[in-house]
Amino acid sequence: MKKTPTSDQASGVYGEQLSFLPTPEFCPILPPSHSAAAKALIDLLEHDLTQLDWLESGDGWRLAAAVKVLGYLGWEPQSIRVKCSGWSRKIARYSLPAKAKQAAYTMRGGAHA
Repeated sequence: MKKTPTSDQASGVYGEQLSFLPTPEFCPILPPSHSAAAKALIDLLEHDLTQLDWLESGDGWRLAAAVKVLGYLGWEPQSIRVKCSGWSRKIARYSLPAKAKQAAYTMRGGAHA
């Protein structure tokens, strides 16, 4: 009698889902110019961002909304929770992966990051 595969065995290596389809190409779309998402993309290409940085720069109120739009457009923004001085709770620090920065520089006619 065969045993039922465990969830680790059934889902692939390290919990990764197996697929018979090729992995889609990384191909993000530029946000509309002069939008909060476009401002966030420009800032994220230069450095990581927190809501406090966003407010201090005067770019708007809702960084999370702009980052969410970048996610919808395929930029794959990443966030981690960090302790911020003067605050009792952690806040999100947003960044872009290297492949997203490379794609942005290519789209803008530059070389690479």
